Amino acid sequence: MEEKKSNDTGFLQYANAKLRENAVWEMVEMHLTSVCPGEAEMFLEIKDKHLNTMGICHGGIIATLADTVMGVALYAMDTAGTTIEMNINFMEPLKKGDRVLAKGRVLRKGKTTAVATGDLWVGDRMVATARATYFIMENVNNQE
Repeated sequence: MEEKKSNDTGFLQYANAKLRENAVWEMVEMHLTSVCPGEAEMFLEIKDKHLNTMGICHGGIIATLADTVMGVALYAMDTAGTTIEMNINFMEPLKKGDRVLAKGRVLRKGKTTAVATGDLWVGDRMVATARATYFIMENVNNQE
């Protein structure tokens, strides 16, 4: 595994810039803070635009954050994948001003699929947990 995929500032800046090219990433305003092979951490500050009609964070925003942190953890293993299944448990509602820390970890990477978990925290409270299966599309280092 290449050492470039670490917590070094250069790679984090590169990864955040690359991910910002994606419209969903930019719209939701997620920020990558840590990455190494098989693991990633991101944060999201809940804003008005993330709230549903009940005044709490929309579940789709939380699911997007969980899916993204798990996908970045997989990508840090030089593997691109696409989500084929994901489940999520919402444990507490999130409100405006909450800073959500998402931690993704690849549990297993096979030849065609990978399984990852994503836990979301506000302070010391776990507010959501997810598990996903990804179809492995390509090995990043083998691209021509």
